Formats: sequence, C-alpha cells, structure tokens
Amino acid sequence: MVDGHRTVRVAAGGCLAYLAVVAVCALLLPSTAGAQLSSCAAAAACLAVVVCLVWTGRRAQGADRRWRLIIGIATIPTVLVSAWHLRWIFGHGAVVPAHVPWAAAAFLLIFAVYLAGILAFPTDPLEVGDAGFGVGRDGYYWYAIIALDSLVVVGSVFLIAWATIMEPAIRSHHIDTPGLVSNTGTVVGYLILMAAVLLLATFRQPRSGLALALLGAGMSVMMLSTALYLSVAAAGGVGIAPAADVIAATGWLLLLLAGLVPIPGSPAAVRRRGGPRVLWLRSALPYLALGVAGVLLVSQLIADGAVDRVEWVGLIGLLLIALARQLMTLGENTVLLASVEASRQELRYQALHDPLTGLANRALFADRLQHALAFRESRPFALVYCDLDDFKRVNDTLGHAAGDSLLTTTAARLRAGVRPGDTIARLGGDEFAILLGDGHGDPEAACQRLAETIRAPTMLAGHPQPVGASLGLVIADAHSPPAADALLREADLAMYAAKREGKGGLVVYRPDLSTHESAPQTRAALAYALRGDERYGTITVHYQPVVDLRTGGVSALDAVPHWSHRLLAQSPPDLLAHLADEAGLTVPLVGLVLRRVCRDVAAQNPRLRGRPAFVSVPVRRDLEGTSVAEVADLLAHHDLPPQTIILRLSETCGVSDLDAAAPLLRRLAGRGIRLALDGVGGRASTFAAWRTLPIEIIRLDHTLTDVDSSPGAHRTRRIRDAVLAAAAHLDLTVATTGIGNHAQARELAAAGCHLGTGPYYGPPRPLDEASQALPRGS
Repeated sequence: MVDGHRTVRVAAGGCLAYLAVVAVCALLLPSTAGAQLSSCAAAAACLAVVVCLVWTGRRAQGADRRWRLIIGIATIPTVLVSAWHLRWIFGHGAVVPAHVPWAAAAFLLIFAVYLAGILAFPTDPLEVGDAGFGVGRDGYYWYAIIALDSLVVVGSVFLIAWATIMEPAIRSHHIDTPGLVSNTGTVVGYLILMAAVLLLATFRQPRSGLALALLGAGMSVMMLSTALYLSVAAAGGVGIAPAADVIAATGWLLLLLAGLVPIPGSPAAVRRRGGPRVLWLRSALPYLALGVAGVLLVSQLIADGAVDRVEWVGLIGLLLIALARQLMTLGENTVLLASVEASRQELRYQALHDPLTGLANRALFADRLQHALAFRESRPFALVYCDLDDFKRVNDTLGHAAGDSLLTTTAARLRAGVRPGDTIARLGGDEFAILLGDGHGDPEAACQRLAETIRAPTMLAGHPQPVGASLGLVIADAHSPPAADALLREADLAMYAAKREGKGGLVVYRPDLSTHESAPQTRAALAYALRGDERYGTITVHYQPVVDLRTGGVSALDAVPHWSHRLLAQSPPDLLAHLADEAGLTVPLVGLVLRRVCRDVAAQNPRLRGRPAFVSVPVRRDLEGTSVAEVADLLAHHDLPPQTIILRLSETCGVSDLDAAAPLLRRLAGRGIRLALDGVGGRASTFAAWRTLPIEIIRLDHTLTDVDSSPGAHRTRRIRDAVLAAAAHLDLTVATTGIGNHAQARELAAAGCHLGTGPYYGPPRPLDEASQALPRGS
C-alpha cells in the first residue's frame, strides 16, 4: 500500500511535467502545429488510460478489478475517436468540422458503460449495520437508485442549459444538428457520470476517497473540454484553440492517476456517520436541480406564454423518473417498516424467552406466576421446580455442546408432558419451572408422569446417557402465600429435599422442609467455608475407628468431614455430603479432606502411625486434575507411604462414570494407593466395579448389617452370605458399616467380615480425642 501511494506521487509529478511541456509548446508554436501537438498529447493520454486501467485491473480482485476493466474497455472507443480527431487536425488544422455524421451519436452509448464502471467502484455502507439491512443495499437496488438520481440531476441541468444557452443559440445561428446532438450528448453524459460520482461519495463509503475524487475530477475536466467545443459550435465559430485539447489531456491524466491509486480489499476501519443534515442532503440532492429547472420553466411560461417541445418532453420525462424513484423509496420504506416491526417482535420474543430452549425465561415466568397468584382463590394451580441431576458432570465430561443438547431434549420432553395452557420456563442453568393450571386433577400424578418422561435415556456425544431430574411440587390455593418469591422458595426446598432422598424423585412441599440446612444460603455458605472464610464456619476432619472384628483392635480410621456453622451447629456427615453434592462442591470437599488427613497423619503421635484412613471419593469422570488424581504425590510430599490413605469409592454416579474413571483409579492403584468399594449391597451397588477396578476392600452397606430389623431378613442374610462368599473367593477384605451392638459385631465376624465400624465403636472425633481413645496395644 505504501509503495502504491509512492507510485501515485511519482506519476502525478510526471503528469504535471507532461502537461507543462505540452501547454508551453502549444502556446509558443504556430496555431496549426500547436493544435497538432495538443491533439497528439490528448490522444496519447487517452491511450495511456486504457493501458493503465487494463494492466492494474488484471492484477486487482473483486470490485476493484471490475471498475478498472469496465472503464478501461469503455475508453477504447474514445481512443478511436481521438485518432479520428487527430487525423482531422493534421488534415484541416484547428477548424471545427462543419458537418458531423449522425453515426457519431452512437459514441454516446459508451457513457452507459462508463456509468456501470463508476457504480462498480468499491464502496461500503455508511453505517456498519446497513450492510445486512433492507432490499439489498449492496446489490442492484442501490445501483438503480444511483442511476435514477443521476438522471434527475443531469436532466434538470440539461433543461436549465437548454432554456438559458442552447435554445437561444440554435435560434440565432445555423448549427449542424448532428454535431450539436453529439456534443450536447457528450456533455450530458459527463454530467451523468459526475452526478454518479457525487451520489456515490455522498450515500456510500468509498474504500479510496482519493481514487474516486480523481475519477470525478477527470470526468469534470473532460466535460469542460467538450463544453468548449459545444460553446464554439453554438457561437458559430470555425476554429478552436489548442487549450481545449490540453484540457482534455488533463482529464485523461486524472483518470490515469485514479487507476494507479491502490484500493484496500476490506472496508475502512473508520466510517463516516450520517447526521441529520447528511440525511436531509441524501433525500433532497436529486430534487434541488429539478426544482430549479421547474421554476425556470414556469417563469418562462409566464414571461413568454409558451414552452417549447424539448422542454415539455424533458420535464415530463424527469417527472416520470422522479415518480419511479419515489415508488422505489415507498417500497424501501415499506420493507423498512416491516423489518422494524419484525425486529421489535424478535426483540420482544428474545426478552421473554430462553435463546437455547425457546422456553419462557425468568421474566415471563414471573409475570405468569403473578397472574396465577392473583386468581389462586378461584383457580388453584401447582408450581413445579425441576433440576437435572448431575448436569455439571455432563458439561465437564462430555462438553458444553452435550449439555446444551440435554437441555433442549429436556425442554422438548417437558413441552410434550404438559397441557397447552401450562407454562414452562428455564430459570437458568439446568433449572426449570412449570406452572400447572387447574385443569390437572392430580398435580402430583402429573409430576410423576413428567418425571417418567424426563428419565428416558437420550443420546449425548454419540452414546446413550441416562437422564435424571429431581422435582419439587407446591400446590397453590387460597391459603398459599401471596408472594411469588415465597412460593418459588418452597418449590426450591421441595426439589432439594428430593435430591437429598436420592435424586430422581419428587417431593411435595411441607412446612417441615423449611430448615436452616435446606436454605439456599446454606449452600452458598458452604462454598465460602471451603475457601477458608471462617465467617461461614470451619470444616474439620473427624476420625472414627475401623475395628478388626476378630481381635477387637483398631485397624484403620474413617475420615469424616464436619462443618461447624453458626446455624447448623455440627452438621451430620450425610447432610454435609448432600449439601456439597447439591452445590457442586463434592470434589473441593474431597480435596480438603485429603489434605487434612495427610497433614494430621504426618503430625500425629506414633500410636496413629500405620493405621490407614478411609477417605470417601465419588466415582466421577471429572477427577483428572484434582487432588484425588494427585493423592500419591500428596502423600509423598508429607513423607507418608501410599498405604496411608484408602480411597473409599461410592458408585452413586453409575457404571458409565465408573468406566470413565477406571484409568485414573488403576493408575493410582499402580502407585500403591488401595481402593475400597463402598455401599456394596445398597441401592446403587453393581458388580461392575468388582470387574473393572483393582479393588482390595469392599464395604457392605448398612442394610446388610442389621439383618434382623430389615424386611425379608432370611433373604437379606442369604444375600449377605453370597456377597461374603464371592469376596472370599476373590481374596477381598470385607468391612461392614453401621454396627450398633456387640451381638452384630460377633455375628458379622462369624459370617466372614474382617473389619467393622459404626456407633458401637464411638462417634467420629477430632484428631486429639481419637488419638487418646486408641489403646496402646491395639
């Protein structure tokens, strides 16, 4: 680009020197020789324009290529006319031809090609947003507008020139009509081109203002040269000075410089913006000249009592063109109004609907809920809060695209499961809310059907995936709180109660659900506590003995996290685990426990050395990059052997997570970390982990411990014995949980259990208390 501008500056200097030499020689030489020299100079400049535009056009691309080639090709006939003119000068001198053949009028057709070249000049919309607006502002519609406006301006100027100069000259002199038509048409043609350049510069953003300015200046100078010939002919003159050809050469050299200016291939970074005055100018510019011409003709009609045929035909033609222009403007305005209305409707829809699922958003749902509350006495309704289970895990393991797919699938299933008058909304993330009208006889049954619809497996990332959702239901009637926030809070509490009961369930709100631990603020406080903010309580690790059932000695410890909160006092371990799971904080909580256990074991007295600690770890896909994946390095950092920690794996997330987590767990086992499978015989237990993971220990679910108090005790005992037999066959250590008395401990030891823990051996205690409670010889 810099080299291109340097070339233009050098060429401009050369053109000035060329014109200076030609002008001086034309003035000093005799008239005939001067006319011949200036005519040769103009013809050479015209030929140079053709060569320059074709050469630069072949190297350019896109619109920059088109305008150069079109104008270059349009100039070729002008070269032929210049050659004829040069022959006339060498044969007759500077004498103006007395008769011009009618065939010369065909030369006027090239102005249509010139106009096409100017309209192809690279431009962009004045505003960034205009490119995609309306009826193709960058297409043929825009070019038609430019052409019509150019015709209005030029036609008006022609009428003014006809009424003031040309018509009186024709009346007073005998002028060759073909010559007059040819010269007049040429002037009008250049006027059209100048108007097109002016309108293009006014209504559009040229990518090179310099090139367009040189193009317009060249057309203006060429028009001036032709106007000199026309004025001489109209005045009855027989000769013309060489200055006319010098002026023509100047015009061609300006076009040459325009062809040398480099034009960027992308829109300009800084755009002009149209203010009110510019907008008014855009609308009024084509009609100012028409108004002047109309006033002039009316004045002539009043003064002379008549208007000649040329003026009538010209005025009617201009009015028809203006009418066509206004019809196009009317069509554009109609499309504009339709586009504005469509944009308003789209903005309203976007303001009230979720962009991903198309469901109502929080704002629209709040409006519908307020309306339903206003009529709840006569028309009871139900509010359902729905939250997808383990949605964060889907996002973290399968990617956000899979998460979005799950959300859209859930939205479609919810739509299919409700009536047309019901309202479904996505409140954010994986949370949905549903307003069930009074047409549902049994809202709880309707929610059960919704839950069944949602639970159907779906394809995510090319694999079938189970879908779970926890639902909270509130039935609103005349006795319900009138505030929407209170109703939403009750539905939220019911939904989280469903999650605490095992996920995938439905809970109807009842007053006893409103406890401190169920409040949303509690989950937020847990997040702050995990970051070490003591204003929200402290999280410590307590230890519960794991006893050898054969000897009674303490063989290991269960590491149990405890949260001391001002509202919850000492939160039970199960409640803390549920809160962490609901808030998506399970992995940070496990990381904190692992770090505390390593620190405690490294600092404790020698009696706790050699007793491993069980740390509960969920089997999840997203353990890579967490403290669980780095537990071996963590132990090495504290100079502790790998056997210090036993990872207690829970299968609550399903077999698919187990398969995904298996490579990491095998890698840890290869570094000496022992794996224990928790909850064997419970609701989420499968035998897949026995086959997939290198486990060394299984921990029986508490339902297999207190066999006598469970329904079907005989069958439960046989299941327990079968599990113990399988474990013995695989040489696995068996630990049991929930031991409440000495009789249970003795029975489980006799059945083949090796280790046991539970209330019988004392509650989890802080490190110092647990250390003192351990016997020295155990």
